[in-house]
Amino acid sequence: MKYLLILNKFELSVNKLKTKIKDSLKDSKFSEDNGLILETSEDIKKILYFEEIEKILPLYQDWKAFDFKTFKETFTDLKIKTHLVKTNFISSIPISSKEIIKKVNSALNSKFSENPEKVIYIEFIKKEKPYYRVFITPFNYWEKFKMEKKKLNFEIVMENPENIEEIKDFLRLCYIFEVPLNILTEKNIDPLINKAKQEAKGIPYEKFTLNINKKLDGIKIGFSINSEKDDKDFKEFYSKNKDKKISLIFGNDKFGLSQELRDKLDYSFRLTQETKKPLRASHALSYILGLIN
Repeated sequence: MKYLLILNKFELSVNKLKTKIKDSLKDSKFSEDNGLILETSEDIKKILYFEEIEKILPLYQDWKAFDFKTFKETFTDLKIKTHLVKTNFISSIPISSKEIIKKVNSALNSKFSENPEKVIYIEFIKKEKPYYRVFITPFNYWEKFKMEKKKLNFEIVMENPENIEEIKDFLRLCYIFEVPLNILTEKNIDPLINKAKQEAKGIPYEKFTLNINKKLDGIKIGFSINSEKDDKDFKEFYSKNKDKKISLIFGNDKFGLSQELRDKLDYSFRLTQETKKPLRASHALSYILGLIN
């Protein structure tokens, strides 16, 4: 069986990875074909969680000249309950991803799903004419660490951010933990927000809730090095109020919260045992998310 190994984008030695794989899969053979190809008859699960490997994709059909009729026939005999189609155009060819996905969906007696039984991954390349190859992989090979995320009941509020780094850090954390971000400000900081969005790459903002000056709902909680209650008190408070609406409110790194907003807080908590040097806002948010999870 042949597999395409998609590697993680960090510093690594492909030769050392091949040696590691051969230690686990004795009959391993490798080749390069627009990516690292592994051929083995052994159980691929032995290397599924190697840190260097992002995805393992079993080859279903090797390179074949593309035309719509034979392409559609590739999928007509597949027996899959649910599927998700992904495409990758190695070369620029005059075919759209939407068109391809539509053809595959119409050929399959299977339901589309975001959490499917199988992922169908199709690559296209231009040689003398367009060619394609198909990989069909179990979803747990595609999303090795897919798990059910906790549904969190709060929103993150950021008051008067003053630089791109602050906003970028909050965007990234709120996206990862799937919580909405509400930015409170009387200034026009659209240029800062837009630049932060550009730098916080990989966030699909159409699926991300970012509000500007939204009215605060529920219990208003702030964080200060001068608060009487500490992080243990916060954990106890949150465990008793996790079903209520909560706003976790953070000031900017330079001045913290405004006096006006501090006076509106329902509760304030001190984070860590440090009493002199405060955490940066994004560090405080990371700490809080760690306490909750």
